[in-house]
Amino acid sequence: MKFLRKCYKILDERLENWMITVFYSYFIVIIVLEVVLRYGFNKSTIIGEETARHAFIWLSWVAASVAVKKRIHIKIAYLEHKVSRNKQYYLNFFYNGLFILFCAISIFYVIPIMRDQVEYETLSRAAQYPMWIPYLSVPFGYGMMIFRTVQNIIVDINDMKAGKPIRTGDALF
Repeated sequence: MKFLRKCYKILDERLENWMITVFYSYFIVIIVLEVVLRYGFNKSTIIGEETARHAFIWLSWVAASVAVKKRIHIKIAYLEHKVSRNKQYYLNFFYNGLFILFCAISIFYVIPIMRDQVEYETLSRAAQYPMWIPYLSVPFGYGMMIFRTVQNIIVDINDMKAGKPIRTGDALF
């Protein structure tokens, strides 16, 4: 049981931050290298551009999961300020349920595309690695968003039972 708690804690607190750091660092290094090669030596690598693009795709999906965790994703909050605290919780549960449904439907529709990438052994044009790797970012990102939404629902249920006000993310602007 301790091992599972430790794995959960690592997943919850470190995995996404570690992935964002790795993908962002790679993206920055490759883009800087490409700029230096292009403008300094009048050369460029196709592999660098392609792998940087795929790293950015992964970075975006993982960052979306972090946004859900911190409750700073886009949502309609107009009604939340017009109703009582208990109704705010139920409205939030409804929104979260719709979001989980949206994520699940998206995963359902991307799996066949990934299956085709594996079945036909599609490779990236320049780097020649399997194309299912960049496509995997979509179900991974949506899966992590579902995981984070369920976490938020559990926190909201406990807060509602304790009579606490509903949690919201920090405003970006």
